[in-house]
Amino acid sequence: MNEKPFLVNVFTSGKDFESGGTESTMTDNKIRYALMNFIFIFGAVVLAAFVAQNILKGSYFDAIVCAVMIMVAIIGFFLARFVRVQAIAAFFAIVSYGLFCFLLIWNGDAQGAGVLFIYIYPLLTIFLLGMKTGIGLSCVQLAVSTVQFFVPAASRFSYHFDVSIRMVTVYILVLSITVVFERTRQTKDRLNRRLTMELKTLNDNLQQMVEEKSSRLIKLHDTFGRYLPDKIIKQLLESPDGPSLWGEKRYITIMTSDIRGFTPLAESHESEKVVTLLNYYFSVMVEIIHAFSGTIIEFLGDSILCIFGAPLEDEGHADNAVACALKMQSAMKDVNVWAARNDFPEIEMGIAINTGDAIVGNIGSDRVMKYNVIGSNVNLSSRIESYTTGGQVMLSEYTYNALRSPVHVVQKVRVTPKGVSMPILIMRIDAIGEPFNITLDSETVPLQALDPPLPVLYFLIRDKHLETQGFDALLTHLSAKEGKLLLSGGTDALMMFDELGLRVSGREVLAKITGIDEERGVITLRFTTDPTGC
Repeated sequence: MNEKPFLVNVFTSGKDFESGGTESTMTDNKIRYALMNFIFIFGAVVLAAFVAQNILKGSYFDAIVCAVMIMVAIIGFFLARFVRVQAIAAFFAIVSYGLFCFLLIWNGDAQGAGVLFIYIYPLLTIFLLGMKTGIGLSCVQLAVSTVQFFVPAASRFSYHFDVSIRMVTVYILVLSITVVFERTRQTKDRLNRRLTMELKTLNDNLQQMVEEKSSRLIKLHDTFGRYLPDKIIKQLLESPDGPSLWGEKRYITIMTSDIRGFTPLAESHESEKVVTLLNYYFSVMVEIIHAFSGTIIEFLGDSILCIFGAPLEDEGHADNAVACALKMQSAMKDVNVWAARNDFPEIEMGIAINTGDAIVGNIGSDRVMKYNVIGSNVNLSSRIESYTTGGQVMLSEYTYNALRSPVHVVQKVRVTPKGVSMPILIMRIDAIGEPFNITLDSETVPLQALDPPLPVLYFLIRDKHLETQGFDALLTHLSAKEGKLLLSGGTDALMMFDELGLRVSGREVLAKITGIDEERGVITLRFTTDPTGC
């Protein structure tokens, strides 16, 4: 640590000016401390000389007066170094200096070099004690000087009248100039303080704006962090205008996925195991959806609703959605490997995709709000999903027409979903070409003929409800996932994708119709629950 030079320490009262306060304040303090200590040291030295001189001359009264003034200077010097309230030390400095000036006037030395000490008294007083106090003490000094100049008996020496007039006039002029300069300095200080306050207010306002902006960005990230891919969140945060997050109509692609037969699975297993299985399943699917720039709207039980093409526009939203769906179906093999390793049952998923106009944006109330999508095309996607079975990806004709990449169509069916006035064409696909090149592995298990066939009682399921009337049939063929029924009453009452509840060999099994042979009265079923044990 570097020590300050001795004289610097003495003349600044040992104060540290390197920290705290503004640069202007520190400079003023340096000057004040230097002036005070100069007065104390200079006064003590000069007065000591006066003491010695007066003792030699036999003027003991003057020597005692000078000695008292020395004591005042010494006390002020120590006050300047150790007392927190510097106004006290400054006052002692001015008293000490004033006594010195009175001594000069009393002894008739207020001429030549001595007069300079008297003239700079107003400057020192105003600078050290402030405008009001400084002017007051300077006027006292002026009054004393005037009395001594014009009343010979008040001074040990008499002055010529012209010298006295010149002395007083110059002193008044110096005092006036000092006041003007001090007033100017105070005005400048006020302007600086006002400017500082305005800059502080501006800085506070800017800080508030930054905090509000940061709060908005944090809220935006919290709102979309779990539903959007990181690259889309980054684009949203970096875009100065950004996409509209409030309600707007957009041409997008909607994808709905659902685990087949999940309700009976959930009822037959402990809730903790069901949640663990769902969480793992969702974690895998979310990563894939984000990889294809999809926006997850919500999880509905075991279903996922997501969109492509919003909030950021994406001209290839239909292709991304189809490629994403195929990738999700391919990932189900790994999900089931994990499920088997952790003693969970195998699960299957159906996916439906539809393209069209929908309203997207923040929807809700002041207390609860979320990014959502609404419209008839969202409902249509859900209706198409009800036609799927495990492992399938179904497209509406609108998505098919919006595709840029080629796809392989396995099956085309014209259906009239609930809420749709005209029949629409839906297609089951298992592959998409360039630039994705994703193909589903087809694992077809051949149907085994049953000899003899098993008697079955089947019930239609309408709007999730099992009808009370049952119909007789024979289960003629069976595999792990499919079967064929020979109906005793024909197929007139049945339609493609109808859901059936089967009662066979004392077991309840759910299935969906995937094929109808009207001539032979045979329907092909895709089981949505495990048929093992039939």
